[in-house]
Amino acid sequence: MNKENQTISLGSVSIGEGKPCLIVPEGGDNHRGSLAAAKEIAHSAKEAGASIIKFQLHLPEEEMVKKGMEETSSSMFKNWGSLYGFIEKNLLKPDEHAQLMEYCKTIGIQYFCTPFSLKAAELLRDMGVSAFKIGSGETEDMPFIEEAAKMSKPMVISTGMSTWEEIGLTVDVMKKSGTSFSLAHCISAYPPKKTSQLHLGVIREMRNRFGVPVGLSDHTPPEGVEDSSGKKISQEETIWGAIGAGAAFVEKHFTLDRNAPDADSNFSLDSKALKNLIQTVRAAEEAFDKERAVFDQEKPVWIWAKRSVVAVRDIAAGEMLNRSMITSKRPGTGIRSKEYHKIIGKKTKRSIPAGSIIQWEDIEI
Repeated sequence: MNKENQTISLGSVSIGEGKPCLIVPEGGDNHRGSLAAAKEIAHSAKEAGASIIKFQLHLPEEEMVKKGMEETSSSMFKNWGSLYGFIEKNLLKPDEHAQLMEYCKTIGIQYFCTPFSLKAAELLRDMGVSAFKIGSGETEDMPFIEEAAKMSKPMVISTGMSTWEEIGLTVDVMKKSGTSFSLAHCISAYPPKKTSQLHLGVIREMRNRFGVPVGLSDHTPPEGVEDSSGKKISQEETIWGAIGAGAAFVEKHFTLDRNAPDADSNFSLDSKALKNLIQTVRAAEEAFDKERAVFDQEKPVWIWAKRSVVAVRDIAAGEMLNRSMITSKRPGTGIRSKEYHKIIGKKTKRSIPAGSIIQWEDIEI
């Protein structure tokens, strides 16, 4: 990964190089159009340990053609007729988003939002949001991306349903704009069911190709996915894999009640699961620490597993040492074998019996 745009500010929180993996609960439209419920979602996320909460600002007429959506999305949103119908029934109005953002400030959690149209982005800008989240459907919407980038708000851009070429076009636009941004690997399946559908290696590849922080927008259900043998792989194991690949953040859908009749409740986390995920990620980060030293827990093994310089034969006092006189054996209680060259050509102070571990006090330095 190159050194370009390695840290991105989303307001009171940052993502990128040297920062903890940020867990982003996605409240989405799980408030079902209720400002009170949206506030409760934000409060619940805060109580679970989250430092940011994401919502969505929808203006149906600005983002969708109603008839076209009825023809293409009715099977996924059959309880509402189409995605258009679902959004109409479950959205928060712009003034309610403004109130929600103020509430988030009051309780100390960062408000974050996805605009699904240019008009929505303009409204959020005027509200004073710190950053935008761009959904996967808008990744290659160049008119939208170009105009949103001009607003100079840091952007997190999801990449579901996109080819490398399409992602590259968006990256080019963003880099030319000078607006800081991050990418989110995303599989736009709700939810994915197999490990082979996760493609977590894309996280590292994106980082290498584009030189920006990359995270995971994850739709795996809390109960996990199956590998090719049918074994259940937990959600936590998926997240560990993402962190191992370098994920700067993980976005997870979040709900107050997994049994609620919401469009995404079946793959959302509740408060208890969110708290557990945050704790799991912090533990994973400890496991992925990059320090390399002789750790305290290794020292009992170090003393017997490392090797010392040992006399091959009896060595008289005053003899000059050469390579044929010594070998290396366990334990590591004498001159370290890595330092054997320091005693070649040196004289001994005393006689050293064959098979003895040679100490520094045995050598004239």
